[in-house]
Amino acid sequence: MEEAPQQPSAVSRSSRKRDAKSIEQLVHDLVDMADADFARLPASERILSELAQTRVTKGHGSRKRQLKFVAGLLRSDLDEADQLKAFVAGDHQQQRDDSRLTHQLEVLREKLCDKETAKSALEEARELFSGLDVIELKRLVGAYKGPADKKNYRQIFRCLRDGSDASLAAE
Repeated sequence: MEEAPQQPSAVSRSSRKRDAKSIEQLVHDLVDMADADFARLPASERILSELAQTRVTKGHGSRKRQLKFVAGLLRSDLDEADQLKAFVAGDHQQQRDDSRLTHQLEVLREKLCDKETAKSALEEARELFSGLDVIELKRLVGAYKGPADKKNYRQIFRCLRDGSDASLAAE
């Protein structure tokens, strides 16, 4: 008489362990995030209070125990864990987008500060950012005296950043 092969469980033990480790890593990331980002977390009061408690826990062993406790709470509520994962992933994407924009503004500022490319860079800035104060930017570029003029150099960047912020707000 042959025995029927056993059906494997829906989720393997290794997979459950990987999921548990990923949630522990998520909790670790949440605990270590900046205060401003932590304040925006889309989590229940219980999770927020436990995360806040973990943030102030000093001892290594007690902190590790608290991290595992919060991870256990999140494993019991996978919807909330998914929301927090999406928040952390979106936050990283926002940082990358901000870095990309800052780099673009720095390159544009360099072009504006170069006498040979200033005119084309001004047109480029006008096309990119509809909320740009072109008159102020022209004044700052005209007042820029060279690499030693750090004040106008910074003000040109601020003017470009304000124009990009105004353009994003208008959209």
